[in-house]
Amino acid sequence: MTTHDESPIIRTSSKRMAQGIAIILILTAVGAGILIPEWKNMAHNAPPASLIQPEGPPPGQTGVQTSLGTIEGVSKPKPAETTGPAASSNTTAIPGGTASSGPPGTPLTILQGASVQGSPNYDPATLTIKKGDKITVTNKDTVPHTVTSGTGPQDPTSAKSFDTSIIEGGQSADITTDKLAPGELPYYCSVHPYMTGKLVVQ
Repeated sequence: MTTHDESPIIRTSSKRMAQGIAIILILTAVGAGILIPEWKNMAHNAPPASLIQPEGPPPGQTGVQTSLGTIEGVSKPKPAETTGPAASSNTTAIPGGTASSGPPGTPLTILQGASVQGSPNYDPATLTIKKGDKITVTNKDTVPHTVTSGTGPQDPTSAKSFDTSIIEGGQSADITTDKLAPGELPYYCSVHPYMTGKLVVQ
């Protein structure tokens, strides 16, 4: 019995209550039947997310791994194939350039803060050399840069004359000029294409 200000209490029959409890017990039993046999397997194998420790770019990914991650559109240089005494040198074969070794050549500096668009980037902006001179490029910035021949990534002659490949911050690389024709050669940074300069070969 209820009064006018009370809500009626809905009662269920004992049969329906038993059916509800039976359903809960069946679902619990099925879950336990799946979980218990697989418990050791699940405890032994950690979830996949905790096992992700990439040791390089995924298959099919291109670019070069640097301190900032993978830089797309830049190819990694292949080791030099040399024989004899030169084989012990720690240089890397790069089209027109090698990792800095031996006495320094004509200096070309990548200035600190060069990666900020509009900031001074190469010093000197126009470098004049004689054919055959070695150029030593020093990256004084904190991020990777390159000195790559051409006007930009879309230039079909990009990197055909010379390319230092990636130079990490604080590192140096050499450019050889003995195969360059006299004249003016523009260059840029393949990581930051707005960084540009000019090489004059006499």
